[in-house]
Amino acid sequence: MKAGSAGSIPDDVKSDKIVHSEALHILLRDIGEAVFALNTAVVGLDAVENGHNKPTALDISWQPRNPKIAARTSRKFIVESVMIHASEAIHQFTLALSKLSRFEPARAKWKGNTTTSEKISTICAVVLDKDDYLVPAVVLLVHWRNRIVHASSNAKLKHHERQLLLNNRAIICDRYRGLDISELLKHFEAQRPTLKDASSLIAMTINLARKMDCAMQQNLSKEELDSWLDHYRIWPMLKKVRAETAPGKYRESVRRLFRSQAPYLLDAYRAHYDPGTE
Repeated sequence: MKAGSAGSIPDDVKSDKIVHSEALHILLRDIGEAVFALNTAVVGLDAVENGHNKPTALDISWQPRNPKIAARTSRKFIVESVMIHASEAIHQFTLALSKLSRFEPARAKWKGNTTTSEKISTICAVVLDKDDYLVPAVVLLVHWRNRIVHASSNAKLKHHERQLLLNNRAIICDRYRGLDISELLKHFEAQRPTLKDASSLIAMTINLARKMDCAMQQNLSKEELDSWLDHYRIWPMLKKVRAETAPGKYRESVRRLFRSQAPYLLDAYRAHYDPGTE
């Protein structure tokens, strides 16, 4: 995998200009940090591949027989690590959404052995079209994560999921800067992710999360807000603020708490629990 083959974020991944949920905020933050780390490592490994020597002040043992092979092996490791990180981010996003009452019927179907990919599929089915190719793309990322982490894993797409990706190969190629879905599926079977594979699947993960978030319409009911305040462990913090803050400073203290811990829940909290009226 050459450094120059790194896939970039497709054109349909836009910067956030609309209000989104706390769950999406956390996913974008976590994946963004992972991708920045990946890009930084790619730059450094490109230097290694092209003969850069270890600085004498760097107190580590590093004497590769072949710097090019060492760089490419390390790049594969980092790519896989970022894929694992992205998979965990979409897993946490799914768990957060599942706390909302509108997803309770889907969550009720989960059992102790329900997999992450199954949870993603059942939550997506509530608000997205059954033929949305982003769902099997993200499921593929999760399966890839499982194969990376568990050597014995044989996780794979179901026939209809694989077919849905293949049926949309032209759209995927256009939207994800020439991504060949057939080649990506081959790389999955061979356990050889390229930078293009990883960046494209991560972009699809972001797009799916954005689409899910938009479908939620952002209007949290009091019951749903309470569920997220519990999920993000905000209630104990609010109780502490109440106990330790003078009445005249309570509103501002609550505002600071939400801006540091859950900024995209502040408006909903104000709507349902205006501190000024307590």
